[in-house]
Amino acid sequence: MVLGDIDMTGTPIRLSQSPGQLIRIAQQVHTRLWAEHVGAELTAPQYAALIALALEPGADQRTVGERASLDKATMAEMVGRLVRRGLVLRRRDPADGRRKLLTLSPHGEQVMQEASTGVAVVQRELLVPLSEPERSELMMALARMARMENLALETMVDARPLLDAPRVIGYLIRVAQQVHTRLWTELVSTELTAPQHAVLDALSTEPDIDQRTVGERTSLDKATMAELISRLVRRGLVLRRRDPSDGRRNLLALAPAGARLLEEVGGGVTEVQARLLTPLDEIERERALTLLALIARLTVR
Repeated sequence: MVLGDIDMTGTPIRLSQSPGQLIRIAQQVHTRLWAEHVGAELTAPQYAALIALALEPGADQRTVGERASLDKATMAEMVGRLVRRGLVLRRRDPADGRRKLLTLSPHGEQVMQEASTGVAVVQRELLVPLSEPERSELMMALARMARMENLALETMVDARPLLDAPRVIGYLIRVAQQVHTRLWTELVSTELTAPQHAVLDALSTEPDIDQRTVGERTSLDKATMAELISRLVRRGLVLRRRDPSDGRRNLLALAPAGARLLEEVGGGVTEVQARLLTPLDEIERERALTLLALIARLTVR
């Protein structure tokens, strides 16, 4: 049976089957759907913060950041934006001048409610490939991968319609992606990102393929791919040349330095995937990967 980057005998398998890659692609699907149905005026993390304030009016900034799974610096910058837009009211805690208490403004409540319709569409489309039982199964698996084991389905149901299960899926994907990023930084590298590694991995399997095909293999859009390849070429990790049969195409291959780096980080990459799946038992791992793969297929449109 295949689990992440290793099968049950410990043999490496393709990165495209790994939980980190599948979570990243699911996050990309969510981002695309969000842009289509909610728009660019309110991001998913901002919406999460507004939801947290709707459930806990007057909460301090740190608490809202914890509820929305946002670090201190990100939360401070975001709150500043929301305050300037008139969506959130901020005041000093009279009992502790170091704390900032937040509440939704009437305009913020209106914006949140208006966005909720689009958010529901996003989550519904995200979950189209799954049955109702599979949706709950994936949600709980993601909650545990996101290290949120205390997140109970009953709690979400009590918070409806603001935090029902469908609306929580996108949030859980984002938090699981954050966990993956943290593990990657700790165990792999701060100099090589997961998407960059995916490109090197793809080229190790299919040398001398064109840039567009590599983008398809790694689920990276054209603009991201162009910038990423330029960085890898400048670092001497990837070789790029014009296709002699079509001057418009770039053919890519793994440079010797890229092959060495891929080998050097291999153990860390395997450890990241194993750590990400640690909260799940063997059957849950296989099911979570299967369900994530179904959502990841929505990238093809």
